[in-house]
Amino acid sequence: MSLYNKHILPRIVDCGCGGRAFEGQRKRIVPNAKGVVLELGVGTGLNIPLYDADRVTKLIGLDPCQSSLNMAQKLAYRSRFPVEFVQGVGEDIPLADRCIDTVVLTYTLCTVQDVSAVLSEVRRVLRPDGEVLFCEHVSAPTPWISRVQGFVQQPWASLFGGCRLNRRAATALRRAKFRVDADTNKLGGVPFPIAWQTTGCARPLMPGERPDRCPTGPDLHLSI
Repeated sequence: MSLYNKHILPRIVDCGCGGRAFEGQRKRIVPNAKGVVLELGVGTGLNIPLYDADRVTKLIGLDPCQSSLNMAQKLAYRSRFPVEFVQGVGEDIPLADRCIDTVVLTYTLCTVQDVSAVLSEVRRVLRPDGEVLFCEHVSAPTPWISRVQGFVQQPWASLFGGCRLNRRAATALRRAKFRVDADTNKLGGVPFPIAWQTTGCARPLMPGERPDRCPTGPDLHLSI
């Protein structure tokens, strides 16, 4: 890991994702987490104060960057529920099968190397009645904005830890055999290439349950 990614990037991400608009997105889902929670890409711990201590029995925060975890520890000390940090990647989650009630993904799938592998691991560690809560960047439905996202993608990813603005989280979850309820919306007060977000929840399909009608279609209903 480069010195930039190790020491500078965590502070940039902490500042950017801690902004009011992005905090509002995270507040839509994080308080719904319950039981034993796994947060992939916990980063500097911005979500820790947003969890409902009456619903969460334990939080496990996974992140590849130890510097980020060191920053997150300061927030964990003030938490009313146990917090455990693990350095690692989503493609190889060091947890037992079916041990997690809720998986939280906030601006995580946009940065992972292999989305399919990460979601396969998520299914493995998630209990059959568990759920995934997510908010992620998404490709804009407006063609010209989508083209701009593609144009700025390479420099953006270089600066922000490989973040991809035009991934479709809900589509990826459907392909990984989750039942998805998602809402795509445009944030105000942020640069338009990063304004489009998908927020929602997903649950593993049960044996014999049919997937969504359009498993490779757009992220569900749209609100602006």
